[in-house]
Amino acid sequence: MTEKIILRLEKVTEQHAQIIYPYISDPQMYKYIEEPIPTLREVQHNFRFAALEKSPDNETMTWLKWVAVTTHNQYVGMVEIGIFDDLYAEIGLMTFAPFQKQGYAPLYCSLAIAQTQKRFPLSSLHALINEYNLASCKVVEKLGFKLKKVNKNAEFFQGQLADELIYCLNF
Repeated sequence: MTEKIILRLEKVTEQHAQIIYPYISDPQMYKYIEEPIPTLREVQHNFRFAALEKSPDNETMTWLKWVAVTTHNQYVGMVEIGIFDDLYAEIGLMTFAPFQKQGYAPLYCSLAIAQTQKRFPLSSLHALINEYNLASCKVVEKLGFKLKKVNKNAEFFQGQLADELIYCLNF
């Protein structure tokens, strides 16, 4: 019999930056992300904005960001949902390397989606994923997202162009 996974979400604060920086600065976490590994100062800056539900680089976006925590107070990942003024919304997730492939991501993402739906009248939620990031594709598909569009050669990945897969979950 498999043990039931129980997680809770904590809204990100600046104090989380120090705690989870060792996880989010792991080069393995940036295998499918075009951005460079952030510095601790950059993470603290971004988390300061996230605590206020504001984006550091888009003043019209509501930025909801959480860390996923086990019953043993172990941080296993992060999830964020950006909501724009026209109620277009995107989800992003990051399961920390030691906790990947253990079933955490669909659970913490579903918690974030439920919390967001209570506050915002979203008709859909989007996920933009690099074609090589098969684990994230599996997570969103498990959550009910459907592949809506493929942006050919939209990203530069490991020295070559890669497609961006756009998934959509309708409510």
